[in-house]
Amino acid sequence: MKFAARTDIGKYRTLNEDSYFIDEEIGLFVLADGVGGHDAGDLASGIAVAVFQEWADEIHKLPADSIDSSPTGRLETLKELVNEANHRVYERSLTRSFSNGMGTTIIGGFITPSELIYAHVGDSRLYILRDGVLEQITTDHSLVQKLVDIGQLTAQEARVHRHRNIIDRAVGFEPTVDIDCEICPLNPDDIVLACTDGLHDMIVDDTEIARIIIDASDLDAASRGLIDKVLDYGGKDNVTLVLAAPC
Repeated sequence: MKFAARTDIGKYRTLNEDSYFIDEEIGLFVLADGVGGHDAGDLASGIAVAVFQEWADEIHKLPADSIDSSPTGRLETLKELVNEANHRVYERSLTRSFSNGMGTTIIGGFITPSELIYAHVGDSRLYILRDGVLEQITTDHSLVQKLVDIGQLTAQEARVHRHRNIIDRAVGFEPTVDIDCEICPLNPDDIVLACTDGLHDMIVDDTEIARIIIDASDLDAASRGLIDKVLDYGGKDNVTLVLAAPC
C-alpha cells in the first residue's frame, strides 16, 4: 500500500482542529475534524486519533498470527476503536468546563490490496477514484444531507449551502454513537481519498479533484496539489487529506 497525507491550517483559522494518523505497515489511516463552533475541537480530534495510534503501537508488539486480519475482523476493530474514541471524547468533555460539548468527525480505515474497510461518523468524506471518476462512498451526517434525502435540495445545491457545515452526528456528542461502516472492493489502480470538509467545501467540483490527482506524478504531489487548490479558492477552513493506493 502507498499513502500520502497532508494538513493545512488554511488562511483564516488561528488553530488547526484537524488530526490524522497513518500506519503504512498495517494499512491503517484515520483523520478527524474537531467540530467547528464547539469548544476544544482540536482536543477532541487529537483524543480520537490517539486511540487509533495507541492501538497500532500495540499491534506492532504482537505476533502477526494473533490478529484477526480478515475484512470482517478489521471492520470489528474499527468499530471498537471508534466507540472507544467516542467514550474518551465524551468523558473528557464532562471533566473540564472549557471542553463541554466538544466533538469530532472521524474516518478510520484499512487499505488492503483488494479492499477498503472503513468506519465513518460526521461529514468528513471518503472517495474512490476509479477509471478517472471520483465517487463519494460515505454519506454526510449533516442537515443538508437530510434535505437532499427528502428531495428539498440537490447534491449540487447542498455542496454550497450556507448550512452545509451543520452536522447531526459526531464522536463525543453523546455517550454512544452510531457508526457507518462498510467493506468496499478495490481494483489495483484505484486511489482512495479521505478528507475533511475543508477540502470538499472549497473544491466543489469532484471532476476537478479527480483531475488534480490524475495529473500528479505521485500521491505526494497530488496531496500538495489539492492543498494548493484549496488555498487558491480561499482556504476558509482547516484542511486534511489522506490519499492511498492498494498497490
